[in-house]
Amino acid sequence: MPPPVYNTPMDKFRRFIREPLLHFLLVGALLFLVFGLSQDPVTDSANRIVVDAGQVEQLSVQFQRTWMRPPTKRELEGLVESHVRDEVYYREAVALGLDKDDPVMRRRMRQKLEFLFEDLTAETPTEEQLSGYLEENSDYFRIEPRVSFQQLYLNPDNRADPVGDARRLLTSLEEGAAPATSGDPSLLPSELTQASTSEIARTFGREFADEVSQMPPGGWLGPVYSGLGVHVVRVIDREEGRLPELAEVRPVVEREWLANRRQELKDLSYSRLREGYEIILEFPDADGEAGGIATSDGSQYGAQASE
Repeated sequence: MPPPVYNTPMDKFRRFIREPLLHFLLVGALLFLVFGLSQDPVTDSANRIVVDAGQVEQLSVQFQRTWMRPPTKRELEGLVESHVRDEVYYREAVALGLDKDDPVMRRRMRQKLEFLFEDLTAETPTEEQLSGYLEENSDYFRIEPRVSFQQLYLNPDNRADPVGDARRLLTSLEEGAAPATSGDPSLLPSELTQASTSEIARTFGREFADEVSQMPPGGWLGPVYSGLGVHVVRVIDREEGRLPELAEVRPVVEREWLANRRQELKDLSYSRLREGYEIILEFPDADGEAGGIATSDGSQYGAQASE
């Protein structure tokens, strides 16, 4: 499919705002703005806690959503005091370095930053993008073959020669024997209608499902083996597997496209942020001692590198 041609100024603008680099720059600008606004030029800002009217209103709204009524004056004062207590403890914990070397805290901060990236890079896919994604991932979205069939079970625990018995059963069925009076009793379904290969495999096993999915409709065939024993099978109807039209699976395709796109943009944002750091990795050698040290540019130095 040839790429779309952007002729009008509006088309060019739409293309520009979809660029991942623009999203990354916007994220960086927002982080810079948030950091800048959070820095109070007054020297004693670390000891100043301001709870403005907007924050009080937010606390009140959160209370109302939980309790389905507005807070009383005393309750609202308690909410504000709880908020102040949280802030005091948080600042004191940071001052004591309790946030450092804490894997849970690190993970939470990473998640919050990734959520911020997701919010700022939210996109609405076009029909062309979804169609292309469907084609590129056809194996994932392909509809499995579906088979309607009957089966008769021969229990190997009760038979000395279940394979020979299956062949003799086929002969008797061809001669007009009634299927309902043939085979051994079991809890297995005697018939499945429009069952996918996966559904058949869950009941009879993968080997049985793969063989039955390839059998032509018509008469009784066998023996067919499963983990439970021997079967003779008659396929009534088979619907070939196919790649569905986008309209049939659009919600699923859009969900997967968005998840994949979010991951791509998170990876891009991370790689751009990582470029601003010098990464030094020290790996142990075969004896468990500190070995070579790899830097972010791929060079190595240290014990192993100097040998």
